[in-house]
Amino acid sequence: CIVFCKKDNGKKAVSIDTKKGMILLRDTGMCQHEISRKLNVSRTCARQTIRKFTELHTIATKTGAERPFKMTRSQKRAIKLQQLRDDTLSLNDLVRYAQASLNLNISRQTVSRILREFDLVSYVAPRKPQITHEQRRCRIFWCYKHLSWTETDWSNVIFSDEANFEIVNRNNRIYIRRFRNNLKRHEQFQPRVHRGGGLGIWSYITYNDLGR
Repeated sequence: CIVFCKKDNGKKAVSIDTKKGMILLRDTGMCQHEISRKLNVSRTCARQTIRKFTELHTIATKTGAERPFKMTRSQKRAIKLQQLRDDTLSLNDLVRYAQASLNLNISRQTVSRILREFDLVSYVAPRKPQITHEQRRCRIFWCYKHLSWTETDWSNVIFSDEANFEIVNRNNRIYIRRFRNNLKRHEQFQPRVHRGGGLGIWSYITYNDLGR
């Protein structure tokens, strides 16, 4: 059997060196309570280790005594392939897929851990303007038209662009935490304005200099 010690509201396997230390301290006449305090393990952990050594004369873990894996490697690959087929699937979608197709009852945390094993991480998809077929055709035509331009031709062109930065009315969400018994929790809002709240910037670039 494997001996676990309870620490930080969880269970952590005890190393062989710690088990050897328990036996050595017992041989010196130290009681189980003192051993558990000295090695920072539970009294149950110390008692089971000493009893196992007394009965079997060993502290080694038996082969195959670890907790068996709930999922096979092929089932993990199936979840990975399902995510690759549609990269917009959420963890809840993959949990439902595992229940329906693989007959597995797993949690969202398990699915997330499986995806991290295959180096699949989540991020916000970048936004990109959607262009029509006519717009694509015009862009290709413009590229072919200016393909033979020389450096002198491009030096006579001014490239300009503009950008708008929202300072007050930002689109991103702001997550906050407040106590339930705070009577003013509904009075603390994110400030917004109906007009303004942003900053527009226009500039240009030429062959010789940047816009001011």
